[in-house]
Amino acid sequence: MDSAENFYHGFLLGLISGLPDYEKLSNRESGSGRYDILLKPYHEQLPAIIFKIKRAVRFTNMESLCQKALAQIEERHYDAELLDEGYPVIIRYWICFCKKSCVVRKWKNK
Repeated sequence: MDSAENFYHGFLLGLISGLPDYEKLSNRESGSGRYDILLKPYHEQLPAIIFKIKRAVRFTNMESLCQKALAQIEERHYDAELLDEGYPVIIRYWICFCKKSCVVRKWKNK
């Protein structure tokens, strides 16, 4: 019965919490908005990772919400903090959940 966007946010944060090479940041300001989750590597040779999460009420809306998530990442410059700090590789994941299904899309700058 847990299907609010913040449930999926917490679920994903729990899954990645064991990654030893990354600082995990959640709901922080960057650019002109707030990303959902950001993984900032302790070593510059690892990619930095931004997650944007959406929840769809209908399965047919999942793909369009993924596109909306990508647009938010780009328009609101969620990668501004990472670019300012000089991270060479930034991976962006936009994820849309609907009940027990999810759609995951990825974009990498290099």
